[in-house]
Amino acid sequence: MRILVFFQGWYGERIANNIGCRSPDWEQVSLRLPKGIPLLPEEEVIEEISREALEEARSALGRRRPDLLLILLEEPGACFLIPELAEGLGPGGLICPVDDYRVMPRGLERQISEELVELGIPFVFPRPFCSLSSGRGPIGVFAERFGRPKLEVELEGGRISDVRVLRGAPCGSTHYAAQRIIGVEASRAPGLAGLSVQIYPCLASHVEDPLLGEDMIHVSASLAKAAVEEAILRAGGEAVRPCR
Repeated sequence: MRILVFFQGWYGERIANNIGCRSPDWEQVSLRLPKGIPLLPEEEVIEEISREALEEARSALGRRRPDLLLILLEEPGACFLIPELAEGLGPGGLICPVDDYRVMPRGLERQISEELVELGIPFVFPRPFCSLSSGRGPIGVFAERFGRPKLEVELEGGRISDVRVLRGAPCGSTHYAAQRIIGVEASRAPGLAGLSVQIYPCLASHVEDPLLGEDMIHVSASLAKAAVEEAILRAGGEAVRPCR
């Protein structure tokens, strides 16, 4: 699968690097978008930035179309680039995770979604990125490896003796948490996994999403905890949270 990644800053670059390292059989090109885009950019600004990004992308891809376009943004103004980039590149699918409500409020997501529907490009806006679990075409292929955490564990004497990541969060936090719970009592492992995700650098913010009723970092932690609990139960153990 051929993936084209656009990112704006260090957090997005970290995700791109993690995906590239853990999927060496995929062809990946990662390109940086500028920062400092106005909150409500003029049409001329959108066209200029998009034109430069598309020229760089076409040069890097050899004018081949990407199977998947992954867009990792850190500013709301950059969201207005999405339809232009999608139309210019014609990907088989598009993923734009929303790990911070301030970057893409629901209203802006609906607006961009309508434009992508008109273009006929399958897309998802997972909130947060590690909630992704399925999708059509290239999105589904991506979601088999990255998205909602899924683990396999081995138990020995009521402790986690080994962990295998079947599907990890795109930022790499699942692999980080997996290493931290080895040797830990099964009853404590889910909570430690959730805590590990919250201290691992990713895009998930502490800003509440009004529809979810939670901030993104807590959703990410809950998904990690659930993954460990499910893995322990499949391994024949009991994922019981300790009393406080």
